[in-house]
Amino acid sequence: MKLLVVDIGNTTTKAGVWDGHAIGPSSSCPTQESGELLERVSQLAAAVGHDGTQKLDVALCSVVPEAEKTWLAWCEHEGRTAFVVRGDTPTPLVNRYLTPARLGPDRLATAVAATQRFGVPVIAACVGTAIFVDAVSANNEYLGGAIWVGMAAGLSLLAQRAKTLPQVTIKPPSTAIGGETEACLHAGAIYGTAGLIDALASKMKETIGEDAPLVLTGGNSELLSHYLNKAHEVVPTLTLEGVATIWEHNHRKVDADR
Repeated sequence: MKLLVVDIGNTTTKAGVWDGHAIGPSSSCPTQESGELLERVSQLAAAVGHDGTQKLDVALCSVVPEAEKTWLAWCEHEGRTAFVVRGDTPTPLVNRYLTPARLGPDRLATAVAATQRFGVPVIAACVGTAIFVDAVSANNEYLGGAIWVGMAAGLSLLAQRAKTLPQVTIKPPSTAIGGETEACLHAGAIYGTAGLIDALASKMKETIGEDAPLVLTGGNSELLSHYLNKAHEVVPTLTLEGVATIWEHNHRKVDADR
């Protein structure tokens, strides 16, 4: 069975078709919070749903409640079954997070997919509006991790709070030593974020094992990959894969209970 999988992030919504093994056709658009955007939702779903003759079930995770409501309304309008991943949704992992109901479902889904691809222990990092680096133990336990501000959000906040600093977009720096203000901001955003992820991965390895691989996903992961010192893999569809895996895990559980 094919499944429409959706990751509603703070900045970008990604959708793809899961065929039971991998994410196939995929698309993305800016996350919107207005209920008037059902047409845009339909367009995005159509972009990954082949010719529309097959009514795909939908599995999604969201960190934007209003956008989630839009998707659920679309699912109801289209007669599609919707499955929503939460921080306390059952998964193949043992969830050791102290407050699972407050856990970002994207974090949980990303960790689940990382274990499916790389085994345990593993460290999963997402580089987007926010940065999170999470750890899964050798005992298949989701332990939690660390969260910090993403590069674009940090640059925007600096421009708002420090009146003499300009607003700049993310750009690869030519050197770690900026010779003018814009270059300094680019260097700080890129090298600072890479250093943050390297340092967090090192500290987490002290707890879960030095052999734990590091895997990156998120909108800025491919850019940042060139500046990390730690060995790592980049998997752009990691969160979508995790949502699909969690759907399968719960679907099998329902079938087993019948």
